[in-house]
Amino acid sequence: MGRSLTSTALALLAAAPGVITGVQAADVAGLWSQCGGINYTGPTTCVSGAVCTAYNDWYHQCTPGQASTTAKVTTSAATTLSTSTRTTSTTSSATSTSSPKPDDCALKFLITFGDSYSQTGFDIKSTKPSTSNPLGNPPLPGWTASGGLNWVGFLASKYNTSTLLAYNFAYGGATTNATIVPPYASTVLSFVDQVAQFSSSIAKKPSYAPWGDNALFGVWIGVNDVGNSWWKEDYDQIVEQIMASYFGQLQILYNAGARNFMLLTVPPIQRAPANLAGGADSQKAEAAAIAKYNAALAAGLAAFKTKNSGITSQIVDTTAPFNTALDNPTAYGSPDATCYNEDGKSCLWFNDYHPGIEINNLVAKAVADAWKGSYF
Repeated sequence: MGRSLTSTALALLAAAPGVITGVQAADVAGLWSQCGGINYTGPTTCVSGAVCTAYNDWYHQCTPGQASTTAKVTTSAATTLSTSTRTTSTTSSATSTSSPKPDDCALKFLITFGDSYSQTGFDIKSTKPSTSNPLGNPPLPGWTASGGLNWVGFLASKYNTSTLLAYNFAYGGATTNATIVPPYASTVLSFVDQVAQFSSSIAKKPSYAPWGDNALFGVWIGVNDVGNSWWKEDYDQIVEQIMASYFGQLQILYNAGARNFMLLTVPPIQRAPANLAGGADSQKAEAAAIAKYNAALAAGLAAFKTKNSGITSQIVDTTAPFNTALDNPTAYGSPDATCYNEDGKSCLWFNDYHPGIEINNLVAKAVADAWKGSYF
């Protein structure tokens, strides 16, 4: 069945992430906060337990060291991190003679849609993405369901080779079309709703978002579509309806000028801790439903490319990055493949349905590898 964030997770997402209030001075950057980069003028010293890591010329970020496995990154004044033993070198703010201009060939855009696996809490009416703050609002890592950076944040701050401004319309709990597969709440913005937000905001390429051929459009949705319907007798028909709506939204994006598309598959959510109680037969049936959805996605993209010219596209298989970590959890800092912890780091799962930081990093790397040389 579909999953929403736990009450504890929702409380975390409702607070500004990356800032540990009450325990850091004004000239100290919080965990996951920016600490350096071109044109950056803020603090370059990280809170205890974190080091300033340079991902590229434009973005340096406070990342955690070897904190205890029970440490939680929260906004509690009593929360602290253990002293870092990570060997990553610290860096100071880089200097620059000029900032990228809108027509600078180094400026690129990442425009994404999805559900809680992708959400960062972005509000198109608030602070826009910039050279020093690629997510715009909230600042990195955003309000995620990973415990820190999710795949969008990793792409915008670690794997990019030039300035990459991320406009992320993803919304927690989303399905492709609420009239086909209802989300857990009527207030959830579906993929259809997210594309409508895009259409009413940056589709016309305003001065603050002058995207064009330099924009990569990413969609990672389907976890809730499958999770809320895989056991139904008419599942095959539901998938057909979903795909019709899904590629209808891509047509809207194409008509607005989008030409570069990356579509992420539904991952092996039958391996999520929440789904293990159903037993082996249930997991096998859900895995088959996921495979059917992903096959329909590939077929839909082929048809979409036949209908529309000039498209560059990739389907990124998320099964591989998930299984890489789940099949060898200790290599990624987790005692096993089923534990979850809202620190996002000491277990592979943030909660019983959402992957933590390490799996998100692997997903981001898979995307970066697929588009290596053009955006990453």
